[in-house]
Amino acid sequence: DIDDGLRAGFLAFDDLLALPFAAAQWDAIRRRFADVSPDRLQAEFVRDQIGLMVNDVIASTRARIAALGITSIADVRSAGQTIAGFSEPMAAQERQLKAFMYDRVYHHPRQLEAAALAREVIAALFAAYRGDPGLLPEDWRTRMPAGEPAQSRHIADFLAGMTDRFALTCHRAIFGHAPEGLSHV
Repeated sequence: DIDDGLRAGFLAFDDLLALPFAAAQWDAIRRRFADVSPDRLQAEFVRDQIGLMVNDVIASTRARIAALGITSIADVRSAGQTIAGFSEPMAAQERQLKAFMYDRVYHHPRQLEAAALAREVIAALFAAYRGDPGLLPEDWRTRMPAGEPAQSRHIADFLAGMTDRFALTCHRAIFGHAPEGLSHV
């Protein structure tokens, strides 16, 4: 999501470095790759962040398993606590990063507009397919269940598998135009 936010222009990399753990990670990456331009290092930063988080979950989970003496699924079920997860320091960093991302990316006005438009497109497609199942591709049409709620679930499953581009293509094919607000697509 960091990479997406940077590409979309929702956040600047320097803003991300206001987070102390991100700044420390960035400094470590710059030391490790001193001869590489900062622009190319941003991708390394994202990969490094993912690696740090994944490795932390693995190490912390293994430590909890050992500390609790977990040897079976029954031990897991009776542990009475979450076993898999971040260490406390990484959990704190993840909460900071999540708050930052909600503020800068997930609740960015352009992202909220795009999400609202996506809901409109999906609602319009659902209504169209529900009203005329013949609009569905043949393989989905031939597997359409006989009654409700299975029919609606089938249509929802079809919609859930769509990429954004395919949903817009289907909308244009059914309605003859791009959704309002996307006339340039």
